[in-house]
Amino acid sequence: MTLHRNVYQVLADIVGHENISDEPVILDTYAFQWLAETISGTKFCTRPEAVLLPGSVEEVQAIVKACNSNGIRYKAFSTGWGPWNTVGGEGVIQLDLRRMNRILEIDEKNMFAVVEPYVIGSQLQVEAMKKGLNCHLIGAGANTSILASATSMAGYGLSGIFMGYSNCNVLAVEWVLPDGEILKLGSLGSGAGWFGGDGPGPSLRGVMRGMIGALGGIGVFTKCGIKLYPWYGPPTTPMEGIHPLDGMPIPESYQAHSLTFPSWEALADAVYRIGEAEIGYVMGRALPPGLIPVISISSAADYTQMLQMVTIDEFKYAIQIILGANSARELEYQKRALEDILKETRGKIIPMMEEQSVKNILFRHLIKSEGISRVFQLAGTFATSLGAGTSWDAAVASGKLGEQLKRKYIERGAIADDGGDLAWGGAYQHCRFGHLEEIIMYDFQDPDSLKGAEEYIEESAQAAIDKSLGQPISIVRGMAEQFGPTSCDYHIWMKRIKKAFDPNIAADPSFYVEPAE
Repeated sequence: MTLHRNVYQVLADIVGHENISDEPVILDTYAFQWLAETISGTKFCTRPEAVLLPGSVEEVQAIVKACNSNGIRYKAFSTGWGPWNTVGGEGVIQLDLRRMNRILEIDEKNMFAVVEPYVIGSQLQVEAMKKGLNCHLIGAGANTSILASATSMAGYGLSGIFMGYSNCNVLAVEWVLPDGEILKLGSLGSGAGWFGGDGPGPSLRGVMRGMIGALGGIGVFTKCGIKLYPWYGPPTTPMEGIHPLDGMPIPESYQAHSLTFPSWEALADAVYRIGEAEIGYVMGRALPPGLIPVISISSAADYTQMLQMVTIDEFKYAIQIILGANSARELEYQKRALEDILKETRGKIIPMMEEQSVKNILFRHLIKSEGISRVFQLAGTFATSLGAGTSWDAAVASGKLGEQLKRKYIERGAIADDGGDLAWGGAYQHCRFGHLEEIIMYDFQDPDSLKGAEEYIEESAQAAIDKSLGQPISIVRGMAEQFGPTSCDYHIWMKRIKKAFDPNIAADPSFYVEPAE
């Protein structure tokens, strides 16, 4: 389907001819996506009919109303990583929100920021740290949109032990509904500013995103308030060393350690106790055995050798933790509490990770949420599986299951041999819940490797249903319908919400749900 020239002109009049294109070479840059091969068999998803770069909420609203009037669909994204950011079929235009890239406010006293869609994590973190504040960064990295993670897509990150999950950090929201009307959620809805997501104005947090998010299927979010947290370090963070072994000097108000335990059960018990003690600034399984070589190598050829050199037994049941406090007395308390927990659970600090240069690398890796890009090095790409937001015990069960399921795919050479254990994740909100997602690395250019990756993802999803481990973090079409019957038929309610909010099905529903009949 080609966009009718009259419609193209209507859209061009809204954003200006310099901010719209239907040139194939431009459209293909948007269709090219990580994990596209799991949907289309190539690195390209469906081409959008056109790409628009709106620069304001007024332009977004006008575009959405034009789509409703002309019977075309739209899909918006910000930093846009993953096939769920692309259009799901023909007759859909893409809204690239990169021109909306401002930090509109940082309220130091009330500890929140107001951001537009293209503000990335590292951008907000740098500015917040100048004011003694910090923001939650997700595992996908500091180069991803703060707004997208808060309003539309998952939100796990290892700072969640202290800073929570993204759906709890979103405050007031400016939302262009699928029909083009603007809805202001929370305190913004009563003219009281951006400080609250659940009042005194309307609260629709569950409808807006729920646990995982609507992935662009229920309108466009153009601004939001984001909760910020204390930063106990200096206003600027100097770096040292040479990539990939670059580190950050650890401020006096922080400590960084790698902890190891004799079993999964002991590790799980220790994490629960850390949550109960309310200690920890960042914590999680940041360095599972299969990931350690990826962090330090400069080429894929070094991986196998490094994997053999690493003392795997010490990292098998390990977590990484940063303690942080606003006083020496508080930091000493956290240190002593951690020592008691280690004694009770037969844990210990890993000696080889206590060298200062190593700790500086670890500190930067955890504070800046780095490392995800390096997973591409070994095989060319990666995918993730399992990883439901659930109890920490269930998360540990997912970690065990993922390693078990991967073995046969490794043995047949379909996916990279990472030793089997690449379960990444942590416990959040002082261990109110947690997640461990099992990562696989594969060669998307090798048909056998791609087939193996697809089979593993499918098998692990079914295993999550069979073992009641919750909906995986990996997003595939039809996931709501697959998992809804096991979870109070939530997919039926999503379909009803979609129908009520989007009667013309203008917002692309491909990775959300089709509306109820």
